[in-house]
Amino acid sequence: MKLFIFSLFISFSALANIDNFSLSSDRSLYIVDGDSISLQMRLAGIDTPEIKQNCRQYSDRIIDCGQLSKRYLKRLLKSLPGKLSIQPIGVDHYQRILVRVYKGDINVGKLMVESGMAFSYKNTYKQAEKDAKAEKLGFWGFYTPPIESYKWRKVNRN
Repeated sequence: MKLFIFSLFISFSALANIDNFSLSSDRSLYIVDGDSISLQMRLAGIDTPEIKQNCRQYSDRIIDCGQLSKRYLKRLLKSLPGKLSIQPIGVDHYQRILVRVYKGDINVGKLMVESGMAFSYKNTYKQAEKDAKAEKLGFWGFYTPPIESYKWRKVNRN
């Protein structure tokens, strides 16, 4: 799957007339084997709970909200109709490729926020986040929703 996404990225880069794509670090590279590399990409405009970031679904049930968001993204990518389209838009401060991902005409990142399975990063999808909160969708319907990921990361740096 990672090699497939990398191939798609290269294809879309060529279609978008991106002549060269350079990174100042190899931190976003994953060496698959001797002749294959994969790039770590980040969905632009969203932030999700970190893996091992707990929240309380019910008063007596603590779950890993990071894993929950991860599983939800996997389900979306498998179940939504249409072709997968990856649109590179930049590089973040961790040297990850920032991308918008579409399945057919659906913006997957925005759908994650609309479904209550991601936070809006800054104000990108703020209205969608407010609507999901108001409707108690996804983790917004939990007994204790996760705190914003950036706050969790500050407290849990190792």
